[in-house]
Amino acid sequence: MTDEELSKQIQCSPEQGLSKVIALYGGICKAVLNRIIGPAYPQDIEECLMTAYYKVWRGIGKFDPHRGTLKAWIVQIARNQALDWLRRKGEEIIPLEEDILDPNLDLSLEDETVRHINTELVQQSIDGMDEPDRTIFIRRYYYLERVKTIADYLQISEKAVEHRLSRGRKRLKIQLLERGVILP
Repeated sequence: MTDEELSKQIQCSPEQGLSKVIALYGGICKAVLNRIIGPAYPQDIEECLMTAYYKVWRGIGKFDPHRGTLKAWIVQIARNQALDWLRRKGEEIIPLEEDILDPNLDLSLEDETVRHINTELVQQSIDGMDEPDRTIFIRRYYYLERVKTIADYLQISEKAVEHRLSRGRKRLKIQLLERGVILP
């Protein structure tokens, strides 16, 4: 089933469409929520997941297959739910250019073009990082994992992770400015 077919099914038959969404993407959505919120809050993860599915159903008309896959759109909704949960709990959120990476912003055509260019530049810069820096950046700024969790996963010290993040941010800023990132 294509993304367009599934989005039509969600619109025409929400119960069947959302059942397919859950079967196809429920695992990855739950994994993203679990990484951001943490396994100590299973009820909150389930609540965020249900809210994300509701938002998928309510917002399916906004899905544009030319801007990305349905999977990415749904996972982004789940991720945003986790970030909202963190904000409500007063947790520190460390986004990497949140306004650049959030496809749900209501922007003018000019702003949308700038956002698209910036997103590509950020992605290219991160893709060009050596390991383990790339993994550290993705886990810290996309999945919002804690430094200790990343250090344990990579079997390096927390200080090493912090130093790599600091040096990586500086290199990323330089690369983005050299590549012509458009600042708001």
